[in-house]
Amino acid sequence: MPLIAVDAMGGDSVPSVPIQGAFRAVEKNPDLEIILVGPEDQAMPIIDECGGLNDRIRFMHAPEWVSMDESPVEALRNKPESSLAAIVKMQKERSVEGIFSAGNTGAFVAACSVHLRMVDGVRRPAIALPMPRGEMPIILCDGGANVESRPLHLLHNAAMSATFLTSVYGIESPRIGLLNVGSEEDKGHTLAKETFALLSASGLNFHGNVEGNDLFNTAVDVIVCDGFTGNVVLKSSEGLSEFIFSTIARELSRESVGGLDLGPFKEMIGAGLKSIASRFDYAEYGGAPLLGPKGICTIGHGKSDEKAICNAISWTGKMIESRFEEDLVRAVATVNENVDSIQRSSEQQT
Repeated sequence: MPLIAVDAMGGDSVPSVPIQGAFRAVEKNPDLEIILVGPEDQAMPIIDECGGLNDRIRFMHAPEWVSMDESPVEALRNKPESSLAAIVKMQKERSVEGIFSAGNTGAFVAACSVHLRMVDGVRRPAIALPMPRGEMPIILCDGGANVESRPLHLLHNAAMSATFLTSVYGIESPRIGLLNVGSEEDKGHTLAKETFALLSASGLNFHGNVEGNDLFNTAVDVIVCDGFTGNVVLKSSEGLSEFIFSTIARELSRESVGGLDLGPFKEMIGAGLKSIASRFDYAEYGGAPLLGPKGICTIGHGKSDEKAICNAISWTGKMIESRFEEDLVRAVATVNENVDSIQRSSEQQT
């Protein structure tokens, strides 16, 4: 039965939303156990409102918490007893099998990277963002963990994301694309060109470059990029989605548009738009795995609601039940060996 530690003080609406989401996750997943971590005086009243502690939802007191705008370095240095630090420590000690926080992303990434150490062969952490695409999301990696990347980092992003899709989603040999300004092999800056060469030699199912206008329309399963680019793509996509649907909602609030009486059609149109909007809602996926640090670590959006928290915790449980950790170690070792072998062969020929 997966045991997950949840940061009750992670997010914009704490501790109510993380706690409510945790109770919902336990109700949705009969085989899940959760330890909520946070200050007792703030957390327990909400826990009691949700039905109280039981054999599947426990609580651990942590007197401090990290705010959303706090410096990650300062948080690590000055708040060793925060709820965020506590769940990372629990993962390090393996007293839990996975951890989740919708709090300060920078602090969570830093704490996991420093205290959990990296998987053998991996140099930098990466956030694997699920992006909407039909029935199955596409993974954009990195979503912001490492803004200054090297080609080897992007190679590892590809290997880790592909392993995640295979282990958790059951996609065999995921197709990988490199985000670039053109589809041709010689396009892009030095980082893109050198990464293209590494991916081509990696043994992964690399399908070449993909462009920004192909993000939601592409034939690949993983799109690889540096964390700076990935985070800009994420925020731009969220902003555009919110703008489009708010504009449509505003137009539908009128009695007529372009002379057409909307009255008889409002309910039908609204239901259709709601269905479409759900495909672009981050709450449907809930969270994004932090790849690289040892253990199962999931990051949630700061604006996460109860549904998003529930779904993120549920996916954390699925990662635990899969063979993801073991598969990841093998996958990274394999791509590193493939690239090393190609490079050694090239050196011998010269």
